[in-house]
Amino acid sequence: MEKDAVPVPADTHPAVAPPATEPAAAVPTGQPPSNAKGLRFWLVFVGLCLAGFLAAMDSTIIFTALPTIASDLGGSADYVWLGNAYVFASTAIQPLYGQLSNIFGRRYPMIVSVLLFVLGSGIAGGANSSAMFIAGRLVQGLGGGGTIMLIDLIVCDLLPLRERSTYLGAVLGACAVATLIGPVVGGALVSRASWRWAFWINLPLSALTLAVIVLFLRVSWKRSPSWMHALARIDYLGNTIFVGSITSILIGLVQAGVVYPWGAWQTILPLVIGFVGWAVFFVQQAHCPEPTMPLRLFAHRTSASVSLQNFVVSMLLQWCVYVLPLYFQSQLAASALDSGLWILPINAFMIPSGAVAGAILTKIGRYKPLHWIGFGVLAISCGLFSTMSPSTKTVAWAWFQILAGIGIGFPLTTQLPAIQAVLPESDTAISTSTYSFIRSFGFVWGATIPSIIFNSRVDATLGSVDDDQVRASLANGLAYSYALQVRHLTGSVLDQTLEVYRGAMQVVWLAGLGFALFGFLLVFVEKHVDMRVTLETEFGLEETPHRGDKPGEDEEAVKPNLSG
Repeated sequence: MEKDAVPVPADTHPAVAPPATEPAAAVPTGQPPSNAKGLRFWLVFVGLCLAGFLAAMDSTIIFTALPTIASDLGGSADYVWLGNAYVFASTAIQPLYGQLSNIFGRRYPMIVSVLLFVLGSGIAGGANSSAMFIAGRLVQGLGGGGTIMLIDLIVCDLLPLRERSTYLGAVLGACAVATLIGPVVGGALVSRASWRWAFWINLPLSALTLAVIVLFLRVSWKRSPSWMHALARIDYLGNTIFVGSITSILIGLVQAGVVYPWGAWQTILPLVIGFVGWAVFFVQQAHCPEPTMPLRLFAHRTSASVSLQNFVVSMLLQWCVYVLPLYFQSQLAASALDSGLWILPINAFMIPSGAVAGAILTKIGRYKPLHWIGFGVLAISCGLFSTMSPSTKTVAWAWFQILAGIGIGFPLTTQLPAIQAVLPESDTAISTSTYSFIRSFGFVWGATIPSIIFNSRVDATLGSVDDDQVRASLANGLAYSYALQVRHLTGSVLDQTLEVYRGAMQVVWLAGLGFALFGFLLVFVEKHVDMRVTLETEFGLEETPHRGDKPGEDEEAVKPNLSG
């Protein structure tokens, strides 16, 4: 998807939270927590990892299957929407899930998100037109976005602040493995069976996840007096403005340079509408009694700084995934499959680095040194990436990736606990949903910004290529798709084209270095807060199941019990 002030009861809905500067129940920094965990905890945790695995795999399994899907469904003209419908829905919906989980508890939103994911998988797998497929991917995104966000949130509910990063690292590991094998599984299914199985494979695995959640994920929550009272608490206006504005921004970003030029009104207008709508959203949130994304989340310098760091590190993660295959294909003559395999070092080291950082945070309770290490190493890796050329040795670019994986992994699992350290436990849901949204939004910009820089630099240096046909193939945003054709060139034209690509990517990596250094400087803004080692929440595992989990039942939520 950790707070440090006295929790606010769920049946009160203040516009302003208790002061975030009052730490609660902190212990000496070096004292690690120790909490026994029973069978039910581990069953729930495994179920969460499985849910994260499915949602993450679904976001990448389509990569290798998309050309075949577009061909079979006659959707070549809708190619950009076939690939991005999931991103739209999963990004825009996350803050709403955060508010719903506060009102209706964690169990029901999680069940609904998995059911939506299953429904969308069935629709996409059985689609007989591009419109039906896009609709299925939108439904999948509504479920997948909620699932990813709620996994982080439930982990936060089950564990004290000091322990969260360790378990978030384990969930990250499951998601990262799924991201790695997704394209491989998709390619195998397309070649040996049908692309439809890339979606139908989700059905039995989701059924297993759903069984674990229904049977064991029974968490405490403070019921509203009635369903009408619960429904009245939803920020309908705020969520409408937010979803609309974010969707407009995403439409502009996804179409830009692919469907329409960056300077076209079809690109500029959605971006302007989206950012104006976003500004209106934050004005509305300041006057909403129970906002979706309250401004108090960013009132403390630590939460504001780390939220911005979250955007930067998420953007740079996607930056690496976007630019490195371009380098492999254009400079090293790698195939599409090879370029996917050659990016494994960054993912292979990001997972254990995140786990190590989480364990260190649990042990020492200090997040600032981990953030400095992460952004420092990430800056070094971006600087090294900028030196790469066709003559760079394999061992060199592999080590550059290893450094990038370490640099990304360290902050990735320790940012959410840092944000929540300065907030009250009552803000766990909205802080997690906001964190999850910022992370997803960063991924979108992580592909957009380098593409803008790359294409502009290619256009600026095209005059050095003598061949008119090659220049036309590279101009106006076409250079990325032309990367696989570069090594078909010969003689001086090949050398000239390679230099155009090398020079453009060097500027891209130097820009990435600038963002990494910006993240490093942001760590200075953070203020250390001792991290809680006791769990004080209304949303932990129930000691015994409720007789009925409905609003309107006049019974107190039982106390959380981590021992199952």
